[in-house]
Amino acid sequence: MMQKSRLLAAFFIVSVGICLPQSSNDPLSQSAGSDCSDPARAGTPECTAAQAQRSGSTQGREYPSLSPSVAPPVLRTSPDFSSDQQTQSLPPLNPSQLPQRNAVPRPETEFQQMVADTVGRVLPLFGQSYFSQAPSTFAPIDRMQVSDDYILGPGDELQIRIWGQVEADLRVIVDRSGQIYIPQVGEVSVAGLHYGELEQHLKQEISKVFKNFNITASVGRLRSIQVVVVGEARYPGTYTISSLSTLVNAIFASGGPAPQGSLRHVQVRRDGATITDFDFYDLLLKGDKSKDVRLQPGDVLFIPHIGPQAAIAGSVNMPAIYELKENSTLNDLLEMAGDLSTVADSSKISIDRFANLSRKTLEFPFDPQSRSLPLKDGDIVRVSSIIPRFDDTVTLRGHVSNPGRYPWKPGMRVRDLIPDSAALLTRRYWRERAAIVTGRSTEYPVRGAPRSQQDVVDSSRNDIFHDDGTDTARPSDLGAASQVAGGAGAASLKPGDQKPSDAQQRSQSSDENSANPNMVRNVAEDVRRYSPEINWDYAIIQRVNPVDLSSKLIWMSPRKAILEHDESSNLELQAGDIVTIFSQRDISVPQASRSQYVIVEGEVMRPGVYKLETNETLRSVLQRAGGLSPNSYVYGTQLIRESARIKEQKSLDELARTMEVQIRQSALSVAASSQSGELPQMLAAQEAILAQLHNARASGRVALPVKPSDHDLTAFPDIAMEDNDRLTIPRVPSTVSVVGNVYSPGSFIFQTRNSTGSYLDMAGKGKPQSDLKHAFVLRANGVVVAANNVNGVFVGGRFDRLRLYPGDQIVVPYKLPTGAFVRGLRDWSQIISQLAVTGVVLSTVIP
Repeated sequence: MMQKSRLLAAFFIVSVGICLPQSSNDPLSQSAGSDCSDPARAGTPECTAAQAQRSGSTQGREYPSLSPSVAPPVLRTSPDFSSDQQTQSLPPLNPSQLPQRNAVPRPETEFQQMVADTVGRVLPLFGQSYFSQAPSTFAPIDRMQVSDDYILGPGDELQIRIWGQVEADLRVIVDRSGQIYIPQVGEVSVAGLHYGELEQHLKQEISKVFKNFNITASVGRLRSIQVVVVGEARYPGTYTISSLSTLVNAIFASGGPAPQGSLRHVQVRRDGATITDFDFYDLLLKGDKSKDVRLQPGDVLFIPHIGPQAAIAGSVNMPAIYELKENSTLNDLLEMAGDLSTVADSSKISIDRFANLSRKTLEFPFDPQSRSLPLKDGDIVRVSSIIPRFDDTVTLRGHVSNPGRYPWKPGMRVRDLIPDSAALLTRRYWRERAAIVTGRSTEYPVRGAPRSQQDVVDSSRNDIFHDDGTDTARPSDLGAASQVAGGAGAASLKPGDQKPSDAQQRSQSSDENSANPNMVRNVAEDVRRYSPEINWDYAIIQRVNPVDLSSKLIWMSPRKAILEHDESSNLELQAGDIVTIFSQRDISVPQASRSQYVIVEGEVMRPGVYKLETNETLRSVLQRAGGLSPNSYVYGTQLIRESARIKEQKSLDELARTMEVQIRQSALSVAASSQSGELPQMLAAQEAILAQLHNARASGRVALPVKPSDHDLTAFPDIAMEDNDRLTIPRVPSTVSVVGNVYSPGSFIFQTRNSTGSYLDMAGKGKPQSDLKHAFVLRANGVVVAANNVNGVFVGGRFDRLRLYPGDQIVVPYKLPTGAFVRGLRDWSQIISQLAVTGVVLSTVIP
């Protein structure tokens, strides 16, 4: 086995030794491994030998006279040529393209800081915003059209097409010696030629070998050149750019001048001479780049230090800090700043100027003479704006249809400004009236088609008011409109959800009506939206005395001036007066002058929304509603009042805050005692109670002093009604409810012989955590009867024998464990044990 392995190794070594000399002596294999089309390798020995071999084989061929019967020779590009050779390696990044790590923003110049302190804001250095980021739009594109004056050089790619008695489609690159190779023609020098001379030059060279042909030549990929950017540049250094780049391209690619660099004297230096002195202001302000030059390899772009500067602020089109040239005038600065703005005060102009190591302010009339005023380094020009004053005008504002400024005329009066009452109807009023009915209400509904939320609102709004000869709105329709959001929510039930039954929906709606009195306010606001509420008794005229500039308010009555045409109220106006018309919402007017609405619903003959008359009472409103129906239950009447709800909610919030303070104090006491281990449980229970108290919302129900036996209007108290009141008279109920901590909470059929104890027995009282000592009955009229107020030592359990009426509700609260008994038992056991130990000690000490 060892012998066979040795033989195989010897055979392998001999084979390798034979192959290596053959490959090293083959000139074709050497040239194949070298890219001879690359100008960088065109002069190597391998490429020279390969080129000589190709030339010998070409010259050995015989080309007879080119007749039509003989196919013309085809000149092809070298097979190892690749047009992408110039793009295989990415060019080096320019200095402005390098990532700036933790680059600290450049500080403002001292002059810029001084200008900011003078004018109150930072003015930019004109032209610097163009160089905040080097935009790619200014970078030259390699595929753009090449002009005739473009000078060819090493690295340029040429596309040459020849047809006629000889055909060729060549893509060659100018080598470092400035030459290109054309098969059967040889080396042709093209460096230094203008692009417009290229075709004629190539035709002359090829004509030395071939006749009767046509030729076109174009530039493919362009070479790259290197230029140097020095001076006050933002990113000085060496830049690799396209050979088509000009001075402007290079400045933008390099990030532009630094804040201390000049934009008015950017120089291109070539071979020690200044080729051009470019003023960027000509390009930025006039679009003139006539002095822009195309760059060549080795050019130096020099940015000198900034020259004299002047700032202009105020009412000009382009306030900024500008660099000045010699003998610059105020007119030159104004032209650079885009001249005065529309609102500029053209009567005067001021200049802050350095003088004797200090500063002073000069003011000149703005005329041709001041425009020719020469500027100095450090000047700050300020142009004021006109005063926003209106002469010979009066202003109308407030609750009017066309607020604004109106021309004043001598003898002008209030009625000239407000001719009639229609001028006091606001545009919002007309828009909301127009939105009452839309075109969708008359369209035939498509079943199953998706409806937007606005469609539902529109249809509900259109159905609120009915043409039945009355001026009231039905509360059921108003409730349907206000429950649009609830309907949308019900439509979004998930597949696993269960739709509530009709009884549950009615119960929930009833609870919301009693617990959410905002619905009353929403209805009242909806009614007010379509009725003007103008304060007819108060309006003011604000007038400023032009002598001492004191202001005074002159009262006027729109009712007398506009409606009653009272000449004494039709006051004369003066120039500059401001007339303000108020609505009833702007300033609270007396109740008698305010539009007030109440809702009457339930068991009345005409339920609806009614506008209150002056000092109208509950009985009067019920009489206007047609009186009670035969099935009305006076004892269960609910009066929801907005003012009462606000007060009750304020009391609930105050109670929550007080309890929160007490809980914190008790927590500190418990933490300091020996029972601190019970603190987390106690805090959790107290926080739950606080959360429920914070979430509690007042109902605003007013308990009426009515009896279960009352059946007519005379039983109601003759109290005054208020705005946004909701009066609900229910049908006679047939049940009594038991809720709270019982085994079977619910509603039970009312029977006159049953008392509180009977209903509690039906609901299964006696749960371990039931607090029957603090149970209470919520009467149908809103009165509460508590067990601890009825029961006593001498009267016994009167609460269980309490008589109930239809609609009453028994509430059994939960008993909150305080742990006082357990803590007391533990404390007494410790005391008894200590006494026992003391007794034993005494018995042993005392014989």
